[in-house]
Amino acid sequence: MSAFFGLNLEYKLGLHQEIFSICYAGKGGFTFNEIYSMPVHLRRYYLKQLSDVIERENKQAEDISTKKMGSPNVPNFRR
Repeated sequence: MSAFFGLNLEYKLGLHQEIFSICYAGKGGFTFNEIYSMPVHLRRYYLKQLSDVIERENKQAEDISTKKMGSPNVPNFRR
């Protein structure tokens, strides 16, 4: 008898984490069923694209915040 009865727990957890991340960060662009039935290479592609977009947005927000606050290493004594 084969020892394989389906996906192991670690894979299932990773799969559902990917599904959650795409659904949440995708802001309704995909449904659970669409992502669940999506080929793995496409699901990973969309996850990577969302990750890259979020990283760029965070970097832009950090840059704007740094410009508004001035350099964090140099005190601002102007009044």
